[in-house]
Amino acid sequence: MYIFKNNFYFLLSILFNLFIINTLSLAQDDTITATIIGSSAANYNPNRANASVLITTKDTKILVDMRNGTKDNLYKLGVDSKDIDALFLTHHHIDHNEEFVPLLIQILIGKNNEILVVGPPNTSKFVSTNLDLYKEDIEYRLDKSKRNFDERIKAINLKELKGGETFEFNNIKISTLKVPHTIYTIAYRFDYNNHSIVITGDTTYTEELAPFAKNSDVLIIDSGGMIMKGKKSRIIQNIEENERRQNRKKDRVSAHINLFESSLIAKNANVKKLVYTHFVPGTIDEEKSLEQIRVNYNGEVIFSQDLIEIKP
Repeated sequence: MYIFKNNFYFLLSILFNLFIINTLSLAQDDTITATIIGSSAANYNPNRANASVLITTKDTKILVDMRNGTKDNLYKLGVDSKDIDALFLTHHHIDHNEEFVPLLIQILIGKNNEILVVGPPNTSKFVSTNLDLYKEDIEYRLDKSKRNFDERIKAINLKELKGGETFEFNNIKISTLKVPHTIYTIAYRFDYNNHSIVITGDTTYTEELAPFAKNSDVLIIDSGGMIMKGKKSRIIQNIEENERRQNRKKDRVSAHINLFESSLIAKNANVKKLVYTHFVPGTIDEEKSLEQIRVNYNGEVIFSQDLIEIKP
């Protein structure tokens, strides 16, 4: 009897400890992560899908931008596009929104879940025009499961933003900022369980980005100015030199930030991880690019590839 009691309490102790370990593990897993779905710029790149990032918490999947290759890479990850909870657009360039329409339609004809759609001005027009164009096709597919088009599109919760808005979605605090690009562009900040991820989309330099990304765990930023192998590029050493170089280019419309500027933003924002994406074709000279980045920023730098997961 004494041995039985000892064994019982010993077993109970093991079960209790396992419960505590599993509880702590689940708590630690309840964080926010970013997966680079596509890391290429507008040019076709056989080794990279175009710009797209999947933001994930325990209960939520948010896809930010979606061009060629997005659906294929989601499939490789085992992510059913019908399970995506929100589609966010940074701007209306085709290398960022090409697969938006097929993804939205797949979600509508899939499960009866709601879908949040967020984007800059013209997002409402973009959605309504395409739904009107594909209405008959969507109706045909919905009818197979005895569902109705007019009722199903009520599941779309659409937010058209100007930048500066803050809202919550599934316990994620989402902040927005208008950033300079060739067309209206929105950057997003996702705060969840004391961790944060910022995605700039395409952008040129703005002093507003550093306060927006302040103390964030991850800053995913335009890779403009990346030094490529086989090409000469002089390292910019200070702000004055960078300004002189930018002034020489002032007659050209600038679409992307350079490495000195992006690393300066990361430094001023005190971000933990600086993640570059949206790469042009060619081979990145990571050593020389890092030399330029280190003029300003000494934290962790990631030259992203498709399908890598980035945790805070």
